[in-house]
Amino acid sequence: MDRGNVYMGRILLVDLDKGSCEEEELSEDLIEEYIGGAAINLALYERFKDRDPVVLGTGLLTGTFAPAGCAGVLTGKSPVTDSVCHVPLLGQTAVELKYSGFDFVVILGKSEKPVRLWLHDELAEVAGASDVWGKDVWETTDKLRFEHGDDYVQILCIGPAGEKGSLLAQVSESYWGSRDIFGLGASLGKKKLKAIAMRGLGNLELAEGFFDECVQLKNEIASGRIRGFQGLVPILESLGADPGGLKALEARVHRNIASFNCTYPYNSFVMIEEDPKLLKESQKQEPGLLLTDPAGVASLLFLKEGLPAVLRKINRLGLEPAACGRILAQQGVSNVSEAEKSLAAFLVEGFSLDGQGVENVCGVAPWALPVHTEARLVQASCLFSHSLPPRPALGSFEDFSVSQNPVERARWWLERQATCLILGICPLSALLSPELSLEKMAGLAAKACQWDSLTEDAILGKARGVVRKTAVLGRPKGKVPPAWQDPEFESFSKGLLQGG
Repeated sequence: MDRGNVYMGRILLVDLDKGSCEEEELSEDLIEEYIGGAAINLALYERFKDRDPVVLGTGLLTGTFAPAGCAGVLTGKSPVTDSVCHVPLLGQTAVELKYSGFDFVVILGKSEKPVRLWLHDELAEVAGASDVWGKDVWETTDKLRFEHGDDYVQILCIGPAGEKGSLLAQVSESYWGSRDIFGLGASLGKKKLKAIAMRGLGNLELAEGFFDECVQLKNEIASGRIRGFQGLVPILESLGADPGGLKALEARVHRNIASFNCTYPYNSFVMIEEDPKLLKESQKQEPGLLLTDPAGVASLLFLKEGLPAVLRKINRLGLEPAACGRILAQQGVSNVSEAEKSLAAFLVEGFSLDGQGVENVCGVAPWALPVHTEARLVQASCLFSHSLPPRPALGSFEDFSVSQNPVERARWWLERQATCLILGICPLSALLSPELSLEKMAGLAAKACQWDSLTEDAILGKARGVVRKTAVLGRPKGKVPPAWQDPEFESFSKGLLQGG
């Protein structure tokens, strides 16, 4: 195995109690045992579990030429469910983390005063954050990028929601929110960690033949199931979203943007203050926003034309959109001004869906779309973020050769998420493209680091281990909605614990 083809070889331990950083080698033994991503995150979490760790990790193929090789993963104990969870990091975030020189970052303890972490060119620094504490997500991102003199700096940060300990707080990836539905923003707020800024010029070695295989697979994906589609609207349409809300949203779409090395551009930039047909650069400071969270957008579709402006406010405050949409809908909010007034009340310590009497699954917002038994099982497990569709998008389970049994379908979804977050492959892309098969992913991974024994069975075994181990570390403290009760739930839960 050639570690230098896929990893920088460093684990960073950040001790917020002391305000210090310490490096460890990412050994080949650790990679051989766990492969990467969520599996190594989980091993590091267990090692330091007495110090309330939050772990950032990159996958084996993160930042490589592999199609959809953009993913990283954030692992920690959710203050909402009181169980361990995994949140995918998409866009450019995890790529920049790896290029900064660190494959994994373990954040331990908590600071007495607000701090931030700066990772760049194999260097790490804990610095004061009093100058950004109290600022919203966009203000924080702008200030840190200006301070470091580089608009390509990637930011993980919290807004006022995380600072105040709202259970609707999420960790944001730069301006546009994230897939954090588990309240990890409140966890960083408790640690007084305002932001992590990442930038690097590192590079990975390239195994012979790897680039050509990546190009071949990317072309296969582009000409496959996703051909003729782009943006977030077709994804939500395929999942049964309200046509009226989608029509209003589609009218504001300016362009569609792909995450790093992804073939399908699933992020849609919508205009708010400008004509969506504008071709020249806008002169307005905040012309629109990027939609990155399918579940959050689905939850806010009832606002129709007002959705983008309300979501912009949600992103700035560092709130979780799907949960906000659930509460706003129950309150009967119908316009932007009413919504913005309501959102201010969400910035309270311990504020939660359960406390507002809103339907939730173990404290987390369920999808605001019709869901079948397998999707309910996925959401009730609370292991991986279901801000991503809890089923295939733009297609069906049959496209992925998955049986009609709901339990088998739910298990397939969890194992596919775990596989992607071990390898560093975008899990949303993996729900869009059957061509991105386990066989193809395993072949690229083995080729990238010249690891002949890295087979489909080996990777699937590690994925199943991540699912089982995460489930064993703690069952969610909340309950599923009464209407969701189904005989399948008990057997499915036992199956997770047993790895069956």
